[in-house]
Amino acid sequence: MGDSNILNGGVEVLSEIRGSLLHLDTLKKTSAEQATLRQTYDKEITAKQKAMDKEIESTVSKRIEELEQSFDGEIDKTRSRIKAEKARRDKTKDEKVSQRIGAETADQHEEIRSIKQEIKGTFTKDHIWHIFNTRYFFALFLPGSISDYLLILLTVIILAGLPIGIYFAFGMENIWILIAMYACELVLFALSFLLIFKKVRNKHLEALREATSLRDQIKETKKSIKAKTNSIRKDRDETGYGLEGFDQSIGELENTLEGIVEQKKQALTSFESTTKPDIVNEIRVKYVDDIELLKKQSEESTRIQKETDDEISAITMDISQNYEAYLGKENLSVTVIDGLIEIINNGGALNISEALEAYKKQIEAKTGK
Repeated sequence: MGDSNILNGGVEVLSEIRGSLLHLDTLKKTSAEQATLRQTYDKEITAKQKAMDKEIESTVSKRIEELEQSFDGEIDKTRSRIKAEKARRDKTKDEKVSQRIGAETADQHEEIRSIKQEIKGTFTKDHIWHIFNTRYFFALFLPGSISDYLLILLTVIILAGLPIGIYFAFGMENIWILIAMYACELVLFALSFLLIFKKVRNKHLEALREATSLRDQIKETKKSIKAKTNSIRKDRDETGYGLEGFDQSIGELENTLEGIVEQKKQALTSFESTTKPDIVNEIRVKYVDDIELLKKQSEESTRIQKETDDEISAITMDISQNYEAYLGKENLSVTVIDGLIEIINNGGALNISEALEAYKKQIEAKTGK
């Protein structure tokens, strides 16, 4: 047939061509359907795998979190017990240190009490009001140290600032009021100072000097107490405080803590090596059958599509070699072939060649060309 001129053929040749074209269309539809099916299967496989991976990830993360929370809870409890035991130890040590300080400075505190009584006796003996037995009085009227002069300076600053503070606080605007307040303050302070200076300071100067000397002794004794207190607090020897029981308890708790931390590490290692693979396998089992079935269906669709495409290629080449050169590519459609068959059956042509001419005329008549 390949060597004969098909244009001389009739309805049988056209029917053969029509059958090839219809079969080609069917094959193309089959190929497209299999391609769509394969894409659907592949999407379902991807979705299943994503769902499986997500479930594996979430389950593993949850189990690890639960495992860590169990151990972390025990770790936190043990650390809290250690903290509480150390707090009890520190409290006991502070009490013991305070007791030691009290014991080792008892004589000096007693000395201070004795000196204070002596000062009171001096004031009583010399008929000095006890209201003047204050740090401020001795700093103001018998200054002898830098701190005394600083206290005097502070007094001057307060006296200088008090009137102007009152002036602005009450929204006063008359400057003479401010001047008057300064004048009154100066007069009152000067009179009070001079009166006390004359009636107390000068009149009882020897007794006050004796009291000053005694107060200086108190200062030195307090310095000695402070030095001894600092020395005791800095002493690192704790053997005399009875803290051995606390140290033993804290040591045991710290060992317990180390044991829990080590158990946690081992549990996490065991989880990664044993438990995690078991969880993964357990979840995979739920998905593997569906995924394998979808893969087989995808592979089957791929196989059918390949075979169909191979057949399409073969038929297309056959049509091209045997018919296209005679009929022209534009006439190789079921519609045109049906038109040619109808022309021959109706007696409008004897062969394919005449039918093509008649078909062209029909088309020209319809289109007006």
